[in-house]
Amino acid sequence: MKNARNSHKKVDSTEIMPTLRRIGPAPLSDKDAASRLRESLFGKVYIKYLKRFLAFRLLAQWLWRKGFPIYVKCSTVSFAKPIPIVKLSAYAERTPEGVWRLAEAETVDTLSPAVFPAKDQDYLVAPHDRYVFPDIFVTTVHEALVTGGTNLILTGKEVLSHDLYDFRRDYTSEELHGRIVINPKTMRVRWLVNDAAPESVPVAAAFVDACALNYAHWMTEVLPRICLFCSEDRFRDVPIVVNDGMHQNLMESLFMVAGQGRKIITLSTGRALRVGRLFAVSPAGYVPFERRTNKLSGHSHGVFSPFAVNFLVKKTRNSFESNNNCLPKKIVIRRNSGVRLVVNAADIEKQLLDRRFLVIEPEKLKFSEQVQLFSQAEIIVGVTGASFANIVFCKPSAQIVIMISKHESMPYWYWQNIVRSIGCRVNYVLGDIVRASDLGIHGDFRVNPMDVLDAIE
Repeated sequence: MKNARNSHKKVDSTEIMPTLRRIGPAPLSDKDAASRLRESLFGKVYIKYLKRFLAFRLLAQWLWRKGFPIYVKCSTVSFAKPIPIVKLSAYAERTPEGVWRLAEAETVDTLSPAVFPAKDQDYLVAPHDRYVFPDIFVTTVHEALVTGGTNLILTGKEVLSHDLYDFRRDYTSEELHGRIVINPKTMRVRWLVNDAAPESVPVAAAFVDACALNYAHWMTEVLPRICLFCSEDRFRDVPIVVNDGMHQNLMESLFMVAGQGRKIITLSTGRALRVGRLFAVSPAGYVPFERRTNKLSGHSHGVFSPFAVNFLVKKTRNSFESNNNCLPKKIVIRRNSGVRLVVNAADIEKQLLDRRFLVIEPEKLKFSEQVQLFSQAEIIVGVTGASFANIVFCKPSAQIVIMISKHESMPYWYWQNIVRSIGCRVNYVLGDIVRASDLGIHGDFRVNPMDVLDAIE
């Protein structure tokens, strides 16, 4: 295995002028099954009249997860025939060109988050005391098909997946959106999205991902891989392929790490791109999308490469360096999403405002502004959500207080494993789910304001 040499160069993000090429949306006939169902008469009736009722939501979820795979299995559509899944490392071993290592394997010792109130500490069950994050490498795939909305790669008569997937325990986003069906016992996949007219390029590196549009997944799983790859001189002329339709903040971060003059192809979900020589990069971080079953133990709460996270953080700080002492030191993150809301958030905000906290809405700030804000903050309080991915830019001394609900499937070590890379420790304030309990870990919950004050004081 060849060792790659990483270079650290300061990037002026205002001078980056990437070359963008967009491969636009697929027609409705080529979209995934979930999209077609939502736009059908039945789907519109369900969304408008039935979804509000818990019984109908639970029935719809059960029918989709149990019935759709059976329907596909009985289908005679040619492209829905099962294809074997091959791990990327296994594929790399039989590649004559070998691989290039971007980061060595690391053993990561995990710490238990602090819990308020202390009596709720038992809700946190550690998945492990430590884990080994594998080395991060680049390998080449010839005559590959990259599809928007998935990091799975079609090549010949097999599908390549990264090594951190555990299909026995976890669903992929692609499955729950009806783009693929995976049989975890046989390790075969039925590919359901068929682009009738894929475009072609001679060479590229793929970074499309089903969860890339989510800020937390982008910052901890996708962007660190791009940063490592684009910092290598040997790959400076290789175009990169990413998801189409990303938020301007994600694009700002992409331009920062991609470097001046990099060719970027944005690929819409469902569209395909044939690549003569594809550079495939193994993961720099991964958290499962959703549990497939609770019958098995040992579900991952997310694992991350400390080297990759720190590499991204250093490059970002160098690009957006700031010593602005006027920035607030105590901030409250306001959550505006429709799920995982704290029902008494207004009361908690009021008490924190009385203690000279400033309420912020990160999604309304530029990426560079978020980096500078979190870099200077001393205390950060908020409800678990994607905006907390910015804690990777915090100082090791920063105090992080996250409100989160009590649920047996909650991945409590997710945020802790992320900040382990920068030397921080997470403090959790646990609350009881009181609304939308059918959403599981995404239900709304109530937090005792005194527990929040105990956590920060």
